[in-house]
Amino acid sequence: MVEGDAPVLALTAQPFISTNAFEQRLLYQLAKPTYAKILKKFNQFTLYSSVWPFSGIYTQREIKSEANLKGLKMRVYDGTGLAFGKATGIAARKMPFSEVYPAMKAGLLDSMYTSSVSGVDAKAWEVLKYFTPINIVGPVNMINVNLDAWNKLPAKVQKTVLEIAAEMEDEMWNLAGDMDRKSRAKLKENGMMVSTVSPGFRAELNAIGEKLRAIWAKKAGADAQKILDEYYKITVRKK
Repeated sequence: MVEGDAPVLALTAQPFISTNAFEQRLLYQLAKPTYAKILKKFNQFTLYSSVWPFSGIYTQREIKSEANLKGLKMRVYDGTGLAFGKATGIAARKMPFSEVYPAMKAGLLDSMYTSSVSGVDAKAWEVLKYFTPINIVGPVNMINVNLDAWNKLPAKVQKTVLEIAAEMEDEMWNLAGDMDRKSRAKLKENGMMVSTVSPGFRAELNAIGEKLRAIWAKKAGADAQKILDEYYKITVRKK
């Protein structure tokens, strides 16, 4: 998209910034006005958004602490995964999902970072043993349209489309939690161990997230920091 020119658009992809579905949606709602302002500069308009369940890690060995992460050879799908890898000693590689199995068989990978839903789709239990729901990020997808094309539509059509888009957004966000619960159950049914993240491990992960978000916020600028400050105040979280 245009994240390279407007880093604030990566706000909802920051590591460990939200811990549950409520915080996930709250953050997006706080970011929407800024997102809209920036996307307008690129002649885009967001019809609706959807969200994926939070991403965890799939591994051969059980992961109980930050120390256990070091040395993993992990497939990631975004810059957040790469930054997380660098901060924890994980050898993170960004690659298409279709290349994961061959890379694991070749010994280039021994773990991956994705949601419970994607783990089921990929039948992760065939090559990995543990799923640890560290909830590093809940990716938000935005369905955008060209503003010139949108403005050519009759007002009545725009109104109808926006009404449908609002309904779809609610449906998609509500669906994410249900998909996650069903997918975790499916992983267990197929023999995968779904680990529990201890309070101590969660504290370590949150500390990593705080450091990485601070680095990103300096790059993203005042708009990003303003949203973060408001979000932290509402959720009573640390900066």
